[in-house]
Amino acid sequence: MKPEKCHLILGVVTGILCVAALGQIERSGFDELMLIAPANPVLTGIKQLDVVITTRGTDPNKIGLDSNRLKTEIERRLEKAGIKVFVPKEGVTYKLDIGSNLKISIEMLDMSDLRQGVFRVQTSLSRAVCLNEQRNLLFKADVWTTKPVMQTEQLQNISGKVTKAALAQVETFIQAYHTTNTVGSRLPDANDTTPRELSKAPREKIVPGYKYVASKNSDVFHTPNCRSAKRISPENIIGYNSRDDAINAGKRPCKVCKP
Repeated sequence: MKPEKCHLILGVVTGILCVAALGQIERSGFDELMLIAPANPVLTGIKQLDVVITTRGTDPNKIGLDSNRLKTEIERRLEKAGIKVFVPKEGVTYKLDIGSNLKISIEMLDMSDLRQGVFRVQTSLSRAVCLNEQRNLLFKADVWTTKPVMQTEQLQNISGKVTKAALAQVETFIQAYHTTNTVGSRLPDANDTTPRELSKAPREKIVPGYKYVASKNSDVFHTPNCRSAKRISPENIIGYNSRDDAINAGKRPCKVCKP
């Protein structure tokens, strides 16, 4: 190998190693944060997943990476976690790809002269995104993604390292999925933009910072948690700091919540 080419490759590898090292430092608490992160609305309403593995750079077979075997293992883990995997029916043509895809992107660079290789693995969730209430403007977009893993490794070890990184990212997705879809923390589907759902959201808004609330069109005042208070339209809500303030304004106590 020419000295100039060797120096160039070493420079690239050094840069990647620096990025990877920073990633390792930043990731020291990243996986734990993913485990306790709030529920993510983009992970709701997933009926089934189509696992897609894409590879770029060096031929996976050259370094012993079996993409089909990796896909099978990922699908097995998803099914075991209760996440249905899409299985295309024989003889059926699917014209519009609007389903949910769990994409594992693998990039590899074989540097045979150095007996090393560089790889990058990143997992993302791609879903159909609706742009209007009529649901006739759809496009596919990555709505969730893991932090990429970038490393240099001996050529004979790359296959195992890539597999381990991909499966770890899939487990992160599974954990995030269950965090969102656990009973009690379930959120509305991020793509559910029907007028009915949009009309419900504003009614849960209560005037913040007040001990009592009432409607401009009623002579009754309530505690903010009263079921009657939650039915007041946002534009009609008024608040009071004390019972005396509400009574002086001509309001009487609610017989349900008894403020």
